[in-house]
Amino acid sequence: MPALRSWAERVGSAGRRSADHLNALEQRPLLGFPIATFRRFKEIDGKQLAFLIAGNMFISVVPLFIVGYAIIEAFNPHRTIAVVVIQRFHLQGQTAALVRQTFTNARSGRNVALSLSIGSLFVTGFSVATTVQTAYARAFRVEPLRGMKKFGRGAAWLALMLANTALALTLRYWAQSRPWWFVALMLPLLGGANFLFYLLTPRLVLDLPFEWRHLVPGAAFSVIVFGIVNAISAALMRNWLSAYGHSYGGFGIALAFLSWIGIIATFWVWISAIAAVYWERFATAREVAQIEGSAVSARGNRHRIGSR
Repeated sequence: MPALRSWAERVGSAGRRSADHLNALEQRPLLGFPIATFRRFKEIDGKQLAFLIAGNMFISVVPLFIVGYAIIEAFNPHRTIAVVVIQRFHLQGQTAALVRQTFTNARSGRNVALSLSIGSLFVTGFSVATTVQTAYARAFRVEPLRGMKKFGRGAAWLALMLANTALALTLRYWAQSRPWWFVALMLPLLGGANFLFYLLTPRLVLDLPFEWRHLVPGAAFSVIVFGIVNAISAALMRNWLSAYGHSYGGFGIALAFLSWIGIIATFWVWISAIAAVYWERFATAREVAQIEGSAVSARGNRHRIGSR
C-alpha cells in the first residue's frame, strides 16, 4: 500500500507540473492562443460536435448541392457536379472516371432526387445549424438558443452557409477557364465572403450583444486558417479519392467525401473556440459583464416561463 500511495502521489505531482507548464505556455503571446483554443475545443467536446455536423452535412447538404447544381446547369453533360469535383481536386485517369460514374447526370428521377434532398435538408440540415449553435454557446460559455428563435436563427445561418459554399464552388469552377486576372479578382472576393461568414456567425447563432469590432480579429484569423485547412484538405482529398475509389468504387468516393467533410466540420467547431478566445482577449470588462448579464437574464426569463 505505501508503494501504491507513493506511485499515485508521483503521478498526481507529474499531472500538476504538466498543467502548470501548460498554463505558463498559455501566457506566452505566440504559443498562448493556439493552446487556449485547443483547450477550449476539448472543453466543448469538439470531436463529438464535429462528428454530428459531418454526418448531417453528408446526408442533407451534399445531395442538395448535387441535384441543385444539375438543375441550375440544365443537366448539361459538360457542366455537372462531377466536372466541378474533378477540376476542384485536379483528378485524372481512373479516379476521374469513377467520380463521373458516381455523380451521374441522369435527367430521369431528378424530381424524386430533389424532393429527397430537400426533405433531408429539413430533417437533418437544421441539425447542422443547431449543432453549430451548441458549439458556439459552449465556446462562449453561455446558454444556447431555444424555441422558435433557435430554429429561425439556425435557418438564417444555414442559408448563409449554403450561399457562401455555392459562391466558392462557382468562382473556383469559373476560374478554371478564365485568365489570370480573374483569379486575382476572385481571391479577394472569396476572402471577403468568408470573412463576412465568420463575422456574422456568432451574432446569428447566439442572441447576445457582441461588439462587432471584437469579432473582427477572430473572423480575420479564421479566414487565414481556412485557407490553410482548405489547401491541406484538398491535397488529402485527391489521395483519398484515388485510394478509396480504386479500392471500393463509388462507395469509396462517398467515404472520401465523408472524410473531407469531417475535416471541414472539425474546422467549423474549432472556429467557435477561436472566436470565443479572441473575443475574451479583446472585449472590455464592461462588455463581458454585459454579455454575462444578458445570458443570466435569458436564463431567468426561461425559468419564470417554465414555472408558470
